Amino acid sequence: MKLVVTESYEKSSRLLADMFEEVIAGKKNAVLGLATGSSPEGMYECLVEDYRAGKVDFSQIHTINLDEYCGLSRSHTQSFGYFMDRRLFSKVNIKEENIMLIDGTASAEEQAERYDTFLREHPIDILVLGIGTNGHIGFNEPEAVFHANTHQVELAKETIQANSRFFDKAQDVPASAITMGMAGIAGARKVVLIASGEAKADAIKRLFADDLVDPMLPCSILKVCRDATVVIDRTLYERMKA
Repeated sequence: MKLVVTESYEKSSRLLADMFEEVIAGKKNAVLGLATGSSPEGMYECLVEDYRAGKVDFSQIHTINLDEYCGLSRSHTQSFGYFMDRRLFSKVNIKEENIMLIDGTASAEEQAERYDTFLREHPIDILVLGIGTNGHIGFNEPEAVFHANTHQVELAKETIQANSRFFDKAQDVPASAITMGMAGIAGARKVVLIASGEAKADAIKRLFADDLVDPMLPCSILKVCRDATVVIDRTLYERMKA
């Protein structure tokens, strides 16, 4: 697991986009693992900019997203499918049939089986992760044990509170979600986690404090990934060291 410190969130986003484009250049039909939330937004902006400049081609690319709220359809303005459509899919030449999203309105068990079947047949070539203030990745919350497979999870209070900024009020945030499990994440050939902002400093500090893999700190699974990089900006780094 490597730590890279950049001078700003914008530079971190640019670095991630370059990493994704390097994978795409080496494998035209690569499988990209994608996250939502504010952390990867800058990377998506860079990818769209480079696509419009003719620097990257998504025509053969496959994608799979990490998670989705239970009860929300892709057309819901706060669903992660809608987020991806707005930030990336509608702006590049990716084919609809190559996009793998969880249907939050369907059976969680069926969606989990569908996801895990895809992951067995199509390992992720590069995966981007954000991180929660409690160290969660995807919607894998701190628990006594890791869940290997895609599963439904009850969201922690910290997660609901953090995500309430995207809704009219905290009560509107769904209480559960379906998320890719740790086998899918750790099975990716390359994992890159991006973090920015002082609120993430404690989780990153705990991640690098020791060599333990602890399900109470879900992001610690990165320590057993074959190729994992954590990218943070200088402000977060200084806060982490304080």
